[in-house]
Amino acid sequence: MRLGRGAGHAILALVAAAAAPARVAAQSPSLAITIDRQIPRIQTTALLADGKYVALMRSGFPLRLHYRLELWRIRSGWFDQFVRDATWDALARHDPLAEDFVLIRTGGSVKRYANPEDLAGALQLPYRVTLAPKGPGRFYFLCRLDLTTLNDSDLEELTRWLKGDVSPAVSGQGNVGDALARGLQRVLVRIAGLPRLTLEARSTEFRWEGPPR
Repeated sequence: MRLGRGAGHAILALVAAAAAPARVAAQSPSLAITIDRQIPRIQTTALLADGKYVALMRSGFPLRLHYRLELWRIRSGWFDQFVRDATWDALARHDPLAEDFVLIRTGGSVKRYANPEDLAGALQLPYRVTLAPKGPGRFYFLCRLDLTTLNDSDLEELTRWLKGDVSPAVSGQGNVGDALARGLQRVLVRIAGLPRLTLEARSTEFRWEGPPR
C-alpha cells in the first residue's frame, strides 16, 4: 500500500515540527485565575507563542484543550474540602482548503480565524465560570488545563461530542487505505514524541457568606 504524495509531505512536516527546537524568545504559556465578585475568570496566555502547535495543526494534528475548574473549601486544622467542579473543552484545527483556523467550543460554537495570531487572541480571551459555593466559608479555585495533540479518530469523536452527539464515533466501513493511514498517524504521534502541555493555577482565597438577598 503506497501513501500519496500529500500524505508523505504531511508526515515529513509532522516529524520536522516535533523535532524543531522552541524559539528562545517565545513567551512561556501560562494559566491564571482571577476572581470578580466570587466568579472565577480563567485566562491562558502564549499557548501558541513558540509556533510548534501551529506547525502541528498545519500538518493535520488538531489540538484539544481540556479545562477542569475545582472549588475548594478551606478547613483550619484539617485537609481542605473539595466542593464541586466544572469542565469544558475546546478544539483548534487548521482547515487546509479554506487556509484558516477553526475553533470549536463545548456546546458547538464554531468560529474561524484567518491566521494563527487571531486564533491565539481568541484562546487568550478570559472565560468566566459560574461555580458558587454551598454555604458560608473561605474558598479558593484550582484550575488545570491539558493541551494534547489529536489523531484523526480522536478528532472525529471529540468534534461530535462538542456538537452534542454523545454517541461514539465508530465506523466499520472505512477502506483499507484509510485504516492504514490512521494507523501510521498514531504511530508517528508516539514516535515523534509530540508535545503535551499541562498548566495549573490557584486563585486567591475569598470569603462567601451566601448569595445576595
